Amino acid sequence: MSSTTTVGPAAVHRLLHRDAVCSVFSGTVAADPTDLLCVTVAHERVDGSRREVFLEWAAKLTGLAAHPHLSPCAAVGLTENGRPYLAVGTARRTLADLLAEQGPMPPGQVRALGVALSDAVAVYHRGGLIHGAIQPSHILVGSGHHLQLTAYDVTAPVLAAPLPPSPYTAPEHLDAAVAGEVAASPAGDVYALATVLYAALGGRLPWVRHAREDAADPLLRAAPVPHVPGVDSDLTDLIGAALSADPRRRPTADVFREHLTRIPLGGPLAPGLRPDAVAAGLLPRRGLRPVTVAVSTELAPFRPGRERVGLRPRLRSIATATAGVALTGALLGGAALATYAATNPESTGTVCTDPAVLGGRISEQLDDGEVVESWCDDDGGYVAATVDYPGGSGGDGEGSTERRVWRIEGDDLVAVTGCTDSAMPPSIVEFLDCA
Repeated sequence: MSSTTTVGPAAVHRLLHRDAVCSVFSGTVAADPTDLLCVTVAHERVDGSRREVFLEWAAKLTGLAAHPHLSPCAAVGLTENGRPYLAVGTARRTLADLLAEQGPMPPGQVRALGVALSDAVAVYHRGGLIHGAIQPSHILVGSGHHLQLTAYDVTAPVLAAPLPPSPYTAPEHLDAAVAGEVAASPAGDVYALATVLYAALGGRLPWVRHAREDAADPLLRAAPVPHVPGVDSDLTDLIGAALSADPRRRPTADVFREHLTRIPLGGPLAPGLRPDAVAAGLLPRRGLRPVTVAVSTELAPFRPGRERVGLRPRLRSIATATAGVALTGALLGGAALATYAATNPESTGTVCTDPAVLGGRISEQLDDGEVVESWCDDDGGYVAATVDYPGGSGGDGEGSTERRVWRIEGDDLVAVTGCTDSAMPPSIVEFLDCA
C-alpha cells in the first residue's frame, strides 16, 4: 500500500505538529513537486454555519491579489469527509533564523522590510482578512533572502488555535491571549509588524524581560519605546508610533507603508553603540504551529479511529471551542461577528450546538474508553462517535476501536444497538456500515 496520503490536491509526507484543533504536515503538489508546502488539516468535521464561514474565509484568501511578500495559497477547502484544510507555500528558514544567525539588519534594510511587509499586510486587510500572528518565525526566508508572510491558519475560522502572549501581542489582545483565546484586529497586525521591525534593528523593548509574565503585563506596554543606539531616531520614532498602546493612535498598514517610504535616513543617530545581537526575547523560533519544513520522524497522518487524541472528550471539545476567532468590534462589521458566532457557538440547550455539552453527554454513556472523534448528523437527530478501548482489565492487552451511535431525544442520548432503526439518516447508516 502506498504511504502517500493526499489532502485535496496536496500529497502530505511528514507530520510536523499536532494540537487539539489541527495536524500540520509537510507536503507537495503534483503540479510542482519541488515547492514545499505546509498543510494544516482540522480534526473536526464542519457543517452548517461553521462550514459556510470557513468557505467564506477560504474564498477571501484565494481571492487575494498575488503579492511577492505573501506566501502563496496552494489549496484551501474541505476534505472528502468535511474537514477544513489549508496548504500554503513554505521554506526551511524564517526571519527568526536569519536574525539569530546574522544579528540586527542595517536601518535601510529594515525600512525596506517594513515597506514590503506593510504593503503585504495592507493587501491582506483590503481582502477582508486579518493575520493575527505576525512575528519573525512566521516570515519565511526564500532564495535571495526573499521574505514572505505566512501562517494564515492561526486565526482562520475552524483552524484557529490560540497563541500564548508574547511581545508581538497587541496590548488590547493580552487578556484574550492569557485566557487561551484567539483575538486579532488590523491595528493588532500593525503593532506586531512594528515589533518585528524594532527587533530587526536590535532594539530592546522595555516590556521584554527575562520573566515570562512580563510579556503579558499591560502596564509595561505603556512605557515609551526607547531609541535604538546607533540608529536613526526618526525611524524608531515612526516605529514607536505604530507601537502605541492605544490602537486608535496607530497608523493603518497603508499609512505605515507610506510613512516608511518617505522617511529619510541619515538623520541624527541615537547615542551609544548599536547592539550586535537581537534580544532573545524577540526571537521566538516557533509559534504554536511550525511553518517551516524541518527533518522529523515519519509519522502517519491523523486518521479517526486509529490514534488516540489523549484528551477526555469534554476537555477536547472545550479546547476546540475556544479556538474560535475573537475579532474586535471595529473590524469588518457583520462579517467579524458572523465569524465569531460560527466558531464560538453558544449553547441553546440542545446537544449538538455546544461541543462541551456533546462531549459530556457521550462521556456519560461510556464506562471506559476515549473518544477519538464525535459528530452529529446534518439534521441533529443522531450522534456518532469512534471510541478507543484499552485492552485487558488493566489496559495492558490488545485494545479495540468501536463505532457508537445514539439517537437524540431532547437532551438525552438513547443508544442505537444495530441497524434496525429505519429513521437513521444515510450518514449514520454508512458510519455503522449497515447493509
